[in-house]
Amino acid sequence: MNNGFKMFLLAAEELNFSRAADRAFVTQQCLSDHIKRLEESYHVTLFQRKPKIALTPEGQAMLKYLSRIQALEDSMINELSDISSGVRGTINFGVSSTRGFIIVPKLIPAFQKKFPNVDVQIQLNDTKRLEQQLINNKLDIFLGVDTSQHVLFSREGVCEDPLYLVISDILLRTYFPDTYDTCISQFPKGADLNLFKQVPFVQGHNFSTTTYAINQFLMKYNIQLKIPILASNFDILIELCKTGFYATISPSFHLIRLIQMNHYLPPEKKLHVFPIKNLDYMLNIEIITHRDAQPLLHTSTFCCMLKEFLMEENKKIARYLAER
Repeated sequence: MNNGFKMFLLAAEELNFSRAADRAFVTQQCLSDHIKRLEESYHVTLFQRKPKIALTPEGQAMLKYLSRIQALEDSMINELSDISSGVRGTINFGVSSTRGFIIVPKLIPAFQKKFPNVDVQIQLNDTKRLEQQLINNKLDIFLGVDTSQHVLFSREGVCEDPLYLVISDILLRTYFPDTYDTCISQFPKGADLNLFKQVPFVQGHNFSTTTYAINQFLMKYNIQLKIPILASNFDILIELCKTGFYATISPSFHLIRLIQMNHYLPPEKKLHVFPIKNLDYMLNIEIITHRDAQPLLHTSTFCCMLKEFLMEENKKIARYLAER
C-alpha cells in the first residue's frame, strides 16, 4: 500500500490531521499534501474540514476499500513470513472481560506450547467494541456474543448460552420466608421473574449484549425489576450477590466462576442457580475473524483450540446444573 493510502487511513482513524501526522512521524503539512494529491488524483473531496473534520461519502467509500486492502496485505505479509521463517507472528484476540478471565489462563499457555514463537495480545471489551476493532484491523479474532451481521465478518458458531437467575440463599429466605421450601423445589423447573419484582437486582450496562437480551425478555412479558446497580464486570455482580442484598441474571458460561466460589461460601451465602420461566432465548456464541484475512496455521489452530475449550467448559456447566 502506498504512502498516500497509509496517510489517508491514519487521518480517517484519528479525524485529526495533527495526531495522524504524529503517528506517521511526518509534519502535518506533509500529511495534508498526501491527502490533497489523493483528492486531485480521484477528483473527489475526502474530508469535510469545517465545522469539524469528518469523512465525506467519498472518503467513507475509500475507507471501506482500503481497509479490505490493508487486511489482505497484512495477511500476505504474515503468510510470507510463515513460509520463510517458520510459524511466527502475533494473534490479536478480543474477548469480554469475564469470559477472558476464564479462557485466557487455561487456553493461552496450552496454545503457546504448540506455537512458542507466536505472541498473543488480549483485548478485553464488549462485543460491540470488539466488532469495530476487527473492522479497523485492530484484531485478528474475537469471541462474539450475539454478533451483528457485518459483511466483513467470517463466523464460526460455537454454542448457545442460556441465561439463569442467580440469588443467594439468604436473599431467597428474606423475600420468600413463608414459601422458601416450595421455591427450592419449584424454581429448578423455572423461576417466574414476576415473583421477584421487589428483589433488588444488579445488571450489566445497557451496551452489553447480555443486558440487551435480558431487557428484551423483560419488555416482552412486561416485567419491571428493581435494578439499582449497573456494573460492566460480572465478578462485581457476583460479589454484590454474595452480600445477600442482590440477585442477578447470568449467562451459563459465567457460572464457572460461581461454581468455584460456591465451594467456599457459608450455607447462607451460597448462590442458587435457577432457569427462568418462559425464557427460551439463548445468546449466540461465535468465533469471528475478518472475511478477507488469509487463514494461517497458528490462527486456524487457535480458533480450533478455542472452540474445543469452550465446548468442554459448557459440558462441565451442563453437568453441574443437571446435578443441582
